[in-house]
Amino acid sequence: LTIPQPEQPVQTVCLPNWIPGSYLIRDFSKHLIGLTVETLEQIPVELTLVDKSNWQFSSDGQTVVLRYQVYAWDLSVRGAHFDESHAFFNGTSVFLAVENQRDKPCCLQLKSTLFTTKNNWKVATGLSPDKLNAQGFGSYYANDYNALIDHPFELGTFTEIDFIACGIPHKMVLTGLFDCDTDRLKHDLIKICETELKFFPPPMPIDSYLFQVMVTGSDYGGLEHRNSTALMCSRNDLPYKGMTKATDGYLQFLELCSHEYFHTWNVKRIQPQVVQQADLSCPVYTNQLWWFEGITSYYDGLILQRAGLIDNETYLKLLAKQMTRVYRMPGRFKQSVAESSFYTWTKFYQQDENAPNAIISYYTKGS
Repeated sequence: LTIPQPEQPVQTVCLPNWIPGSYLIRDFSKHLIGLTVETLEQIPVELTLVDKSNWQFSSDGQTVVLRYQVYAWDLSVRGAHFDESHAFFNGTSVFLAVENQRDKPCCLQLKSTLFTTKNNWKVATGLSPDKLNAQGFGSYYANDYNALIDHPFELGTFTEIDFIACGIPHKMVLTGLFDCDTDRLKHDLIKICETELKFFPPPMPIDSYLFQVMVTGSDYGGLEHRNSTALMCSRNDLPYKGMTKATDGYLQFLELCSHEYFHTWNVKRIQPQVVQQADLSCPVYTNQLWWFEGITSYYDGLILQRAGLIDNETYLKLLAKQMTRVYRMPGRFKQSVAESSFYTWTKFYQQDENAPNAIISYYTKGS
C-alpha cells in the first residue's frame, strides 16, 4: 500500500471488522501478518498498534509504503481464500483503509506471477479496469475506499457464461469441479435478470454485472455487491445435460441468483441511511433488515414464476416451505421482525440451541 501524502502529524490505517451485508464482527485483522512501513528510500518508519485493527505512524509527510501479508483460508463469500485451484478475496479482508483519505481515488495493481501464468489463471471482478492484459491482470481503479472494497475478485481457471439482459452485458464465472449444462443455466439467468431489470423503473443502476460462483461439495450462500455478487453452491445444485425437470437444488440456486441480483436495487441502492457510509469498525444497528432481506426473499421465488421458469404449483410449494419455516419457530411469538433486525449481530448471526424458541428470521418472517 503506497500513501503519497500521509496525514500529519499522525496517519492512522485500519482494516474493517465486518463486511457489509453480513452482520457479524469478524475481526479480519487477525489474518494480517507482518505489517511494516517505510519511505521510498526504504527507511523504516515506526508503527504503533492502537487497537486490534488500527495502526498509527508518522512520516513527516513523506510518501510511505506499507507491506503486509494476509492469511487467506476462509472459503466463504465473506473473506479471502487462496489455494492452488483459485483465489477469491473481498477488499474488506485485504485492503487497509487510510483514515481521513477514504474519499480519495484508489488504484489497485494486480500482478501476475509465474504460477498464475503457468496455470492460465484469469481474473473476474466488477471493479473498473484501467490497463489490463488479456487475462485481467494489471491496474484497476475505484473512486474511493468504499468502492474499492465493494468489488470482490475471483482468480483461477473458471468456466465463463456471457449473456446480454436488456442490453446490459452479464457474466457468470464458476470455479470448482462440476458438470453443468451451461446453456440451460444461461437461458435461465437471462430470464431472471430481464424480469428484474424490467421490474424496477429506469435508469438501470448498472452497465455490467458479474456472478462469481464457487462450486463445492455442499456449501451455499451469497453476498451482494454494487455490480456483482459472490455465490457458493453445491455441484449437485447445478443443472446437468438431459435434465428434464429442475431439481430442488437447482431451484434453490436460481432463487439465490434472483435474491442477490434483486439486492442490486434493494440494499445497494435502496438502503437505510445508517448503512450508507457504515462504520466498519463496530456494529451498525437498524430495525429495517426485515425489509431489505425479507422483501428480497419474497421476490426471489416470485421472480422465477414471473420469468416463466416455474409454474404456479411449484411457486406455491416454495411459499409453503417458507411459511412452514416460520410456523415451526416458537420464537415468532417472542421477537418481531424489527427486533430480529436490530439484534442480528448477536442473536441471528450467533444462534445457539435456544434460538428456535427465542428468535425469528427477518428473512422468512419478513417475506
